[in-house]
Amino acid sequence: MKAELSALLLHVRSDLLQALQLALQGLSVKTSQASSCSEALRMLEGPDPPELIFTDTQVLDGTWVDAIRLAEKAPTPVNVIVVSRSVDVHFYIEVIEAGAFDYIAPPFEASGLAHVTCCAAGNVLRRRSAQGQAQQTGQGMLPLASSRERLA
Repeated sequence: MKAELSALLLHVRSDLLQALQLALQGLSVKTSQASSCSEALRMLEGPDPPELIFTDTQVLDGTWVDAIRLAEKAPTPVNVIVVSRSVDVHFYIEVIEAGAFDYIAPPFEASGLAHVTCCAAGNVLRRRSAQGQAQQTGQGMLPLASSRERLA
């Protein structure tokens, strides 16, 4: 397993996610970028897929919903965090119910971002470890984390 945490920033509006990229780099998270779901899919199916996807609400060929669908179908577990321009409680609920791990909005305060990133990374690393163990014993893929697991 790789030692460094990596995140894919899926976006077309660089102004929104540029601040997020800088904040993640401050947390020693390696970042890569994609502007479409098709680009993101290639990265998720590649030899070194990211643990996390921070997605804008809209990308060139889809939306945050499509990013969640990509994560659900990815060969290796990955958690999606939806990034919005502003806080919207109703949208937050919609995002979580659709299967995203979390929802964030600027400003990207270091301690809050660190908490979200740490929880999402811990969850996905446990799922990847369990997937590896299941594959060794022939049990196959594990489902995405439930709401209860996300809170752990």
